[in-house]
Amino acid sequence: MELKNYMEVVVKEVVDLELKKIDAKWENDERRKLDVMALILNRLPARYVVTGKGWIMTKIKETESQFQADILREMIRAMKIVEDNPR
Repeated sequence: MELKNYMEVVVKEVVDLELKKIDAKWENDERRKLDVMALILNRLPARYVVTGKGWIMTKIKETESQFQADILREMIRAMKIVEDNPR
């Protein structure tokens, strides 16, 4: 068994998908992408799972529109922060 923050998996999926829609500047810059993901994950609650059943229950939760909206809201906020504070 393994302890996993499922939110990391979902945030990565959403960020990868949405950045493809925006532009190559974001999609191809791994540092920017990781900075955005870190900011998002620091603002959203963790969703730890251990068993297959927990994984399934969290996957079902992922389909709820509020869950997706929360990630997108935080992504927009995080992208603004990263854009305003380049390294």
